[in-house]
Amino acid sequence: MNLGPVATDDPRYLLPVVSLAYVVTIGAALLAIEQLTEYMPGAWLEVLGAAVLLLSLMTIAILVRAALRRRREGLERRALLWGGSAIVPAALAALALFSLVESVQNASLISGADVHLTRPVIESLPRPPGTKLIDQRPGLADTETIYQDFTAQDLNSVVPFYEAHLTKDGWVEDKASAATDILRFAKGAFVLALEINPPSGGYTLTVDHVNPDLLQSPP
Repeated sequence: MNLGPVATDDPRYLLPVVSLAYVVTIGAALLAIEQLTEYMPGAWLEVLGAAVLLLSLMTIAILVRAALRRRREGLERRALLWGGSAIVPAALAALALFSLVESVQNASLISGADVHLTRPVIESLPRPPGTKLIDQRPGLADTETIYQDFTAQDLNSVVPFYEAHLTKDGWVEDKASAATDILRFAKGAFVLALEINPPSGGYTLTVDHVNPDLLQSPP
């Protein structure tokens, strides 16, 4: 004897909507993980935390709903099993929520720099051909640091480009930094750093403003 489909009071659209929500959220989490492993700039840690929180809440809702249904059917043990299964996603949700709260609380400290002097400087710098700005952000609070992250089609051409063009614009290269991974230039009270990041296929520019009395001109 063939049994027909089990009757349910769930709306017909519920399963497709929930499935789509899972697919989108898991996709966002995987994208965030990929960007984090490649050290790409952006709020990817927050994206991952939000995705984990949403996945956990959806899973909790499904498990609790199933537990309540089994209880209405008089299957107390199964109801307890379904309800107990929600402990793991509940713990993940608490961890993700804690991470997001900490991120919000630290945002003003991590990106609280006063960049009213350094932003015009970094935005006026020349850019090598084949590069693309992907992020600009202020530095730590109580500083005047600002960062720009770029992708580049040819990383080998980036350093020669800046060495040539910055010198023409009055920047003085710190020759001692030429042997390191970070090149530094100075112009008045401003200091510029260029860091190449081969794993990400890009580079980072940093401009800071320092007390002119403390600034030492590079040899």
